[in-house]
Amino acid sequence: MPKILKPLVVIVLAVAVAAGAAVYLSRQADQPEESTAPTHADIKGGGHIRGPEKASLTLVEFGDYQCPSCGAYHPLVKEIQNRYPQQLRLEFHHFPLVSIHPNSMLASKAAEAAGEQGRYWEMHDALFEHQREWSDSPNAEPIFVALASQMGLDSNKFMQGLRSPQLQDRILRDVEQGQNAKVDAVPTFFINGERVHIKLSMEDFVQVIQARLPK
Repeated sequence: MPKILKPLVVIVLAVAVAAGAAVYLSRQADQPEESTAPTHADIKGGGHIRGPEKASLTLVEFGDYQCPSCGAYHPLVKEIQNRYPQQLRLEFHHFPLVSIHPNSMLASKAAEAAGEQGRYWEMHDALFEHQREWSDSPNAEPIFVALASQMGLDSNKFMQGLRSPQLQDRILRDVEQGQNAKVDAVPTFFINGERVHIKLSMEDFVQVIQARLPK
């Protein structure tokens, strides 16, 4: 697999949040790679959780809905949760690379807007499963609204969410956590705070999980 490309563009967005200004730095790296970043990170929650609260392993994913690699890993992440329903939970954090994925921030907003109506994970799955339909669209919003409508969401509330600065702040707090954890590619995975490199195969995913389950 090629080494991570050096960033071509760095975009900085300063957004006021409760703790101060959140800084968004997007890098041109959308493949999981071996990294020289620290092997452990203190990730302080805040992401969306799927799985039992008392699971022995927490799989944290920093991802971008427009990233092809994230889309390729998505069915593996779902399957690994199905295989370890009591031992594993997923914690997803937004990390949209807006410099190379212009629809990624809006996609994250779509997930959050659906979450405001209690349907975050349904939209999360739909965004990856329909990624090819909206990824290169010059106007992805109608596609997201159509997905929301198919889920039975209130379209007006959903569209308000797409324009909500509060939801964007929530996404940028995820980005800030990723920056603090030295995330430099997507998807990036951590298990109980340990950065792990997982190949695009279920066999490798199982090996990584099995090696970390309590003996």
